[in-house]
Amino acid sequence: MEQRYWARLDGDSKTTWADARLTPLGKQQAHDMKLFWETSATATKLPLPRRHFVSPLTRCLQTCQTAFTDIHLPEGENPPPQFSPLIVELVRERLGIHTCDRRHPKSWIQENFPTFHIEEGFSEQDILWNPDVRETLGEHAMRVERFLEGLFTEEEKEDVVSLTVHSGTILAMYEVLGHPAVRSAPGAIVPVLIRGERTS
Repeated sequence: MEQRYWARLDGDSKTTWADARLTPLGKQQAHDMKLFWETSATATKLPLPRRHFVSPLTRCLQTCQTAFTDIHLPEGENPPPQFSPLIVELVRERLGIHTCDRRHPKSWIQENFPTFHIEEGFSEQDILWNPDVRETLGEHAMRVERFLEGLFTEEEKEDVVSLTVHSGTILAMYEVLGHPAVRSAPGAIVPVLIRGERTS
């Protein structure tokens, strides 16, 4: 009950957790992600993502920015693709009640992350978050499924894309894919191979 009480508040006298920013540990984890991509792209020729999709919540925007901006590869290696992330509402964390999952206004995001692109139809205020109703896993999975379907139907397709999202969103994706539910550690990179098939 105490956790539910605090989850509804924006913060306390010491800190604010509404649309929480990365902690020092989270910033280090994001930096470690960047080192992983730089090392793996060189040592094992792991292909770098060609497109980037990211949740509009601040901690994901910070993570994406740190992990993929100015990736350095040795001279002679193919340069990394242009970093041009797209902010997408459908890949947000579970919606409702918890203020850490209520996003900032669109104008604040544009001001603080000016190099990020925002999808069409993105509202100024967060109209998806409800202070009284928490989204179910099934509802969250339906939202993620719409995003995945969009990936396979858009004209510009890439084989390797990155999603900078939340552990709850990853669980919802597993639900869509029929994959066993596996909790992801904060700052983890989770590879997922998906084959799309067109149905009549």
